[in-house]
Amino acid sequence: MSKKSKGYVKLFLVFAGLFIAYIVAGGLLQGLCGDGIAGVALQLANAAVFSVLTLLVYRRLFGELPRYWRGPRGAVVTAVLSGGLIAFFDLFYKLGMVRHFLENWLFCLLLAAAAGLAEEVLFRAFLLDYISKKASLFVGLAVTSLIFGSLHALNFLGGQQVSLLYVFNCIAAGVFLSVLYYEYGLDCSLFYHISWNAVFSENAVESKPLTGVILLALAAAVFLVEEKLRGSPAEQPR
Repeated sequence: MSKKSKGYVKLFLVFAGLFIAYIVAGGLLQGLCGDGIAGVALQLANAAVFSVLTLLVYRRLFGELPRYWRGPRGAVVTAVLSGGLIAFFDLFYKLGMVRHFLENWLFCLLLAAAAGLAEEVLFRAFLLDYISKKASLFVGLAVTSLIFGSLHALNFLGGQQVSLLYVFNCIAAGVFLSVLYYEYGLDCSLFYHISWNAVFSENAVESKPLTGVILLALAAAVFLVEEKLRGSPAEQPR
């Protein structure tokens, strides 16, 4: 086995171990503390611990850290995209979830941060970052997004309705988040993920037919514009 292949095997084994440990710990905390504000706060603490652990493991294994901040333009673009997309989907699908968020903002933010923080660090800062550096963005984006979307199918274990459309839309969301991470850094993909989760609960938007198409189109637009502005070929690892 080549050195590069060993690196990928190590990456996926460590990722699987961290992911399983995070899910098991979260399940135990939920069983002990329930879904109230205290339980959600503990879930956030659990996500923070595993996120820090993941970054430390990444640095230990590969001698570097993932992308964080890449400039103010990314923050501005992400804030505009987050607000615009959330408002659009809420109105387009007539969900009324923005109003629900405003009425329950603290609980919604804590719950969203608990899931978004761990997922962004594990999937984008760990998997995508390594693969895009060692291979290319397109390989990393495809692998990471497929794993991200497929693992969301496990939500049926919690009683959530899961369909092929739901999984496809989650894959598309993974592509969009990966583009945000690649172009702007972890802070931006994390901000978008938490904002989305805070407003849209369970599969309210992910089960709709146009969600994935819109996210993929927007991901392509962001990528093409940013790569043109930056003038760096994405085929080469950064």
